[in-house]
Amino acid sequence: MPYSIYVMPFAKDLTNIERAALAALWHEGGMSRRDLGTELAVSRPTVERALTSLLRQELVMQSDVESPRRGRPAKRFGIRPDAWATLGMDLELPEIHLVLSDAVGETLAESQFETRDAHDEPGDVLRGMASRIRSWLSGLSSPLAERIIGLGIGVPGFLTPRGVSFVGRNLPKWEQVPVQTILEESLGLPVLIQHDVHLMALEELTLRKSSEEPSLFFSVRPGLNHDLRIGGAICMNGAVYSGGRGNGGALYRASVDLEPLADHDEDARLRHVAQRLAETMVHAVLLIDPLRVVVHAECMGSQEGRLLDLTRTALDELLQGEYVGEAELTRALIRASSGAHQASIAVTHRTLTPMTWDNGGDTPL
Repeated sequence: MPYSIYVMPFAKDLTNIERAALAALWHEGGMSRRDLGTELAVSRPTVERALTSLLRQELVMQSDVESPRRGRPAKRFGIRPDAWATLGMDLELPEIHLVLSDAVGETLAESQFETRDAHDEPGDVLRGMASRIRSWLSGLSSPLAERIIGLGIGVPGFLTPRGVSFVGRNLPKWEQVPVQTILEESLGLPVLIQHDVHLMALEELTLRKSSEEPSLFFSVRPGLNHDLRIGGAICMNGAVYSGGRGNGGALYRASVDLEPLADHDEDARLRHVAQRLAETMVHAVLLIDPLRVVVHAECMGSQEGRLLDLTRTALDELLQGEYVGEAELTRALIRASSGAHQASIAVTHRTLTPMTWDNGGDTPL
């Protein structure tokens, strides 16, 4: 199957009310005519015209819903899963995780590969990535591989008006890299860039069906050079706080160098990582006063639970004497690379939202 780009009709052809109706149906997972009219605060004829147009363009579908009253069943309208597709990528150098999702966010296919040239010039690395993406899509049997509207990317770095920067000695060349521009030129797709830990935290909120309470989310993942990287996100009112430029919750030089611990036994290494993790989160705990602290440390394998126990003890010791309420410290529900999946969903969210795709000053979900 040849790889191609599908241009969605609503990218330019939908009226404002049609776009609003499509967005409401996507967010709510389907609605009746009456509920849609109430949500949009428009008349029944206006809703009818919008739905007729969306049905004609094969962007929505309808189904019968049994009514508790006698008479004809009510009609419920929802997004067609095959109306479009989105790509999501977790840019976890050297690991790359790709997800292809349908219009309602279901995963159709996924792939993982390693970029062994991560230390090369960023532009060359990104163009090589684009080639791998094109090859992967060409080999898929899903017809939706030809109906892609955009690529969402989660990056473990800082978002700036001029590009993406990774802090630290492992990727010194990745400073102010125009990731969006390079990949848009290489793939011919709109590209949306967001902080990867924000996307992971958003998936966590979704799985917890969550929770309006203030919470903190921390991730522990392998770096490029015998280290572990610690990322953070702030969750409030059921959403992830993104900050003014998409870097809200970023942690200052939060990593653990494992090389000096090579001669230590496993328990000593775990205690060191736990102490560093607790030292990283303690100021955020005091600043935010969360009810829950969620830790994603899947990379620790069977020792993840032990790490959390040690971190809980270390955090309690650091907070001793501080008048702050105890926060529940718990393991994240998300497994594998949820950031890629959420990045693909973010593309649909942004496409249905009347905002620019410019990432300078972007407001992630």
